[in-house]
Amino acid sequence: YLLRAEAKLQQNNPAGAADDINVIRERAAVPGQEAAIQIAAADVNLDFLLDERARELAGEGWRWWDLARTGKLVERVTQYNPQGAPNIKEYHTVRPIPQNQIDRTVGGYPQNPGYPQ
Repeated sequence: YLLRAEAKLQQNNPAGAADDINVIRERAAVPGQEAAIQIAAADVNLDFLLDERARELAGEGWRWWDLARTGKLVERVTQYNPQGAPNIKEYHTVRPIPQNQIDRTVGGYPQNPGYPQ
């Protein structure tokens, strides 16, 4: 539902995105309190969706991928992680290619920009 909500948001369908998010929230709600955590279409934007993914998928290893994929990695680290903010750079949105993989490539293969060659 979360990826579908993101797709609907990208298609300018925030009402559909809110419906998908509400399905997830309803599952997680205390019985009888579902209405208290429902959201409206006006509440949905990319930042809200990323926060919802962080809550729902905590500890599952998707956070970096979500932030890099949506172009929000540098912005979010700068805003919410004072220890990481001085060190985060745009090139961190891609991972370095392992050196052993570069070495195995016939003719060599360049490292991703920003990482030591």
